Parts: sequence; structure tokens; C-alpha cells
Amino acid sequence: VAAAFTHRDTRAGDPDLHTHVAVANKVQALVDGQWRAIDARVMHTAITAASETYNTALEAHLTATLGVRFDDIPRSDGRLSVREIASVDPRLITLWSTRRKEITLRAGELAQAFQDDHGRPPTPGERQDLYQVATLETREAKHEPRSRSEQRTTWRDQAIAVLGQAGLDAMLSGVFTQRAARRPSVDAEWVRRTAPVVIANVEERRAGWQTWHVRAEALRVARTQGLLPDELEVAIPQLVEAALSSSISLDPPDDGIREPAVLRRTDGTSVYRVTGSTRYTSHRVLAAEQRIIDAASRTDGRKASLNSVDLALLTELAN
Repeated sequence: VAAAFTHRDTRAGDPDLHTHVAVANKVQALVDGQWRAIDARVMHTAITAASETYNTALEAHLTATLGVRFDDIPRSDGRLSVREIASVDPRLITLWSTRRKEITLRAGELAQAFQDDHGRPPTPGERQDLYQVATLETREAKHEPRSRSEQRTTWRDQAIAVLGQAGLDAMLSGVFTQRAARRPSVDAEWVRRTAPVVIANVEERRAGWQTWHVRAEALRVARTQGLLPDELEVAIPQLVEAALSSSISLDPPDDGIREPAVLRRTDGTSVYRVTGSTRYTSHRVLAAEQRIIDAASRTDGRKASLNSVDLALLTELAN
């Protein structure tokens, strides 16, 4: 059970269409109809896949109903690229990125403080944590509510101030006259061809993964190919299954223990096993790890004396 709330702007008043979904922490069991606490472990693990499901569905519906097209816009910080509506003037994206600029500035200050305290830059994971802290620290109080017509009037005036009336008209004409991307036929051959791309993208960022990571990446790949909403419903499960079939399960060997029926879910799995918890890897990752192990066991490389190390540390300290 969930409640969805559509928002059209940020706390700074910039246009930002998004949806908040509040999920109840209760779920009704199929076996006896009783309401019980939901397993939050699964929900938190699947949060990125849920986010990508939303992003992909929103993009597919906007493409189908408005005829817009989305492009990948790379980011300078090494994170995943951003999907933006094609032909929107970059000056408007900059104008309406007030929150992002505030957060980025504060995150940079926190990263510098981290380096001063620890003597090293933050890792990607630590940098993401600092970004979350910056988001909370720069959060303003919510502004007074505005009607949709008030919001649109304000944003239109702001756009005209930047682009001029003629420039805005020309931009809108470009946005809504995009040539539709050529969609692939979602068949067995497409699944066979696309599944290795999904796994290759996943293994570039992690050494092990779960079904949720593969589903999130499958959604990212599918939306770049312009699939329609009803096609996504069919394509994503097939793509995830094919991608996982080529992965290597890291589950320990079966111990042969079988729980009685009362301790099994309706799908036959044990109640002691967290749904979707199987971890996977690939032959490519295992080969890379083996190369590291082989290199670490070598003793025929050049060696630095203790005096050289001490001297280097003292020089670094002095400078």
C-alpha cells in the first residue's frame, strides 16, 4: 500500500517534476490474509531499481505522449550521465539548477574539510555521504504554495528573460519536433544481444551484484533505446533473466536442509532467505581478481629500502 504525491518544483521554486511515494510498512500475507510488517531489507536494497523504474516509465510516457526525446548528458564528477530533454537550452537548465548549485558548493566545502582532517580526499562512497549531508544542510524552508498557472507564468517569464520571446518559441519548436528514435524489435534476439551490455555496465562499477543492480541497469539501457511503456513490462524481466543467467552465483553450496512447508513462502523459498539476496559476479571479474592475487605473490620486483621510505615521508611532511 502506497500513496503518491506529485510535485512540480524544488524548494527553491525551480521546475522539477517528480513524485514522492510513501510506502506503508505493513503488507498482507497471501497464506492467511494477516497484516504483518514489511521486510524493509528488501525495500532498501531495491531502492535504486525502484528509482530507475520510475525514471524509465516517466521518460517513456513523456516520449509517447509529447513526442520529446531524451539525451545522455555526461557529468564531470564521474557519476552516471543525466537524461535531459533534447533541444532544451542549457542556459535554462543552469538557471533552474539553484538547489544543485547550492548543494555542489557545500559538498565541495565538506570535501575540502574532510581532506584537511584525514590527509586524503574522500572516497566515492564518502563523497556521496558528504553530498547527502550538504543536501540537508542547504535545505530551505518550503515556499508558499503556488498554483500550476502561477508556476508556469513565473517560469515562462524567467525563460523569456534569458532567451527572449523569439528564442523561447524557437526552442519549444525544437523540443516538440524531434525525430522519433528508431525502436528495436523486442524479441529473443534483442534480449540475447542486449543482456551482455547490461552485465558489462554493471561489472564496470562493482565486483559483485544482486538482481536489483541488474534490473536498474537493464532499465537504464532499455530507456536509451526508446522502448514504449508496454514494451518495458515485457522486456525488463526477460533482460534481467538473461543477464543473470550469464553471471556466476556466489551462493554457498546447498546444505541439503529442507524446511517444512510451514517455513516456506508461497513460491517455495525458505522464510529464512532474504528475497533477492543472491550475489553474482562474472568470469571477467574473477579473472581480474586472480591477476591481482598472482601479482601480489610475486617477489622479484624492485624494492625500496626503509631509509628511502622514511626520507619520502619526511619530505612530504616538510612540504
